[in-house]
Amino acid sequence: MDAVKVARAINRSGSEIQVIVLCGRHDEAGRKLRAMRHRVPVHVQGFTADVPLYMRLADFFIGKPGPGSISEALAMRLPVIVERNQWTLAHERDNADWIVEQRVGMVVNSFSHLGDAVAELLSPARYQRYRANAAALKNSAVYEIPELLASVLAWRTPQACRAGTSLGQRMALPYWSSRGS
Repeated sequence: MDAVKVARAINRSGSEIQVIVLCGRHDEAGRKLRAMRHRVPVHVQGFTADVPLYMRLADFFIGKPGPGSISEALAMRLPVIVERNQWTLAHERDNADWIVEQRVGMVVNSFSHLGDAVAELLSPARYQRYRANAAALKNSAVYEIPELLASVLAWRTPQACRAGTSLGQRMALPYWSSRGS
């Protein structure tokens, strides 16, 4: 439970930050976090549709290097701190490297080092640089993906998919015909 590890690391550190923990539907993590004795103010939130509100309240994001989390944080111009180690999912490792390359946050190999990372991130010059770099990113994927999908779908005609060509057999994209079959 990364959220519990993060809260414990913040408790051990000398950091005086306030913490908002979004647990989603992970009720066990929420129970553990609410039962913990916290050294700093902590708000534990279960599933909510108000994620944008909580992101607006935050000064930075701590979490796993998932593309959705990173994208949401950076869209709100929040610097990020993520963990990357041998337990990081293979498809998320490159995201951690990208964060460093883009200079929009920090990567720690263990959340046990979180206190030092938070102190470093919040040093005024570094924090302003991370915020500026996050603001400078122009994520246009939401506009590019529909066009990309349209080109993939146009490339494969319905007749070729129904004919079962060898390429059509390897295609992993679902096909719905206009006849509803």
